[in-house]
Amino acid sequence: MYRAFNARGAGEPVFRSDFGAALEEPSPQRYGRIYVGAWETRNLRMAANIREVMAARPGMRMLVIVGASHKGYLDAYLNQMHDVSIVNTEALLRPQ
Repeated sequence: MYRAFNARGAGEPVFRSDFGAALEEPSPQRYGRIYVGAWETRNLRMAANIREVMAARPGMRMLVIVGASHKGYLDAYLNQMHDVSIVNTEALLRPQ
């Protein structure tokens, strides 16, 4: 199941069905946009917390386990950081 949730392209259907749909939500109060804004803020905070810990110990390794719907956001945010490398965990998993 881990491999399926983290396979390349697995995040796109999640985005379209959840966040993409929320952005299209038609209420005058724009509840969908409020939801997406809160979700993006949460992901930014998660990335900031990860980076803050890593900054305190340059060169450290960190394993971050998050829900599959956070992965695409965190990969995008953390890939922009200096001294941060995202490593595919596939090599660490047992062979299928």
